[in-house]
Amino acid sequence: MKELDLPDVARLGQRRTTSDDVADALREAILQGRFEDGQELNQVAIAKHYGISRVPLREALRQLQAEGLVSARAHQRTVVVGLTVDRALEMIDIRIMLECYLLERALPHITAERIAELRTICDEMDHVTDHFEWLRRNREFHDKLYAPSEASFALEMSNQLSSRIGRYLYMWSGSGVERSTEAGNEHRRILDAVAQRDARRAKLELEFHLMRTRENIIKLFETEGGSTSVTA
Repeated sequence: MKELDLPDVARLGQRRTTSDDVADALREAILQGRFEDGQELNQVAIAKHYGISRVPLREALRQLQAEGLVSARAHQRTVVVGLTVDRALEMIDIRIMLECYLLERALPHITAERIAELRTICDEMDHVTDHFEWLRRNREFHDKLYAPSEASFALEMSNQLSSRIGRYLYMWSGSGVERSTEAGNEHRRILDAVAQRDARRAKLELEFHLMRTRENIIKLFETEGGSTSVTA
């Protein structure tokens, strides 16, 4: 049996349950592009790789299915979900609406300490050269920016959409970080508006920032996946 290219769950520690740890590892593998769109996740091979029974593995796969990263097909086959360009753009558009909503709710509760913390993340991101790590820190920036909204359902939806889109940005990035300098400047402009308690400008800056991601997605689909679909 071909050896699987999967992250080691041992480094994730014992912080939760086996199914949570395996879900984390499989999620990382999917987001890093170690599986292709439409590729079947061989449950027997994965269970053997991690030395676990099928029960926690199925629970892990259910978590990933709820996040929209995999889908279950006939006879218990689980495959990695792919995106058409139209669906990817729809998800970006929904993400823009959600994140502008989250920022508007969060802004009155964002403290000076939180703004300073976010500026530190921006400074640290300037020196990140690994694209997957940059995407992780980018998500951290957005998560911390929106967290004061306490809008748990919208936050969950935003994270799921970001993960789905981020997978393609990672897979198609080539070597190096895409538009990191521009994105960093956009983050700082959002923070400047937040610091001035200018909700209208903050939302406009955020919308501009996410629209640039939308433009990048279009280019990536046209260059790497074709103009109509990347679904296997």
